[in-house]
Amino acid sequence: MKKILQQPDASIDRLLQHSRYLDYLTRRLQSYLPEEFAEQVSVVAFKNKQQLKLACNSPAWASKLRFYTPRLKRALQNDPQFNQLKKINIKVAFSNVNTKNKKNTLIYSQNAANVIADSAEHIEDEGLRETLMRLSRHVGEKSQR
Repeated sequence: MKKILQQPDASIDRLLQHSRYLDYLTRRLQSYLPEEFAEQVSVVAFKNKQQLKLACNSPAWASKLRFYTPRLKRALQNDPQFNQLKKINIKVAFSNVNTKNKKNTLIYSQNAANVIADSAEHIEDEGLRETLMRLSRHVGEKSQR
């Protein structure tokens, strides 16, 4: 971002203009899609007015859109903005949220600790019983936090 802001104003203006153009194309595209797709799809590129590149926010939406693509292509080809369209590419574009450091947050309950402890009492194997008892104490401690 710092590099962008340090560039001449003309570069930033072109970038903003291109962004507005993609927003315009996205709104135009969405008018041809069922309402359920509205927040799930956006235009990321329109190369040579022949190749439309779309981004979906999940693999499931991308699959749904792929099934809808033939109908969408026919409809768009009747629009003057897209009349030269030959190909539609669909990609999945995940958000910029950093999920690598995200820890799984487990919800522990005292009930779970009690079930584990009760189960452990009926286990004949001494090692397994001890392991389950430690687990029940651990779950019990976590549930109190």
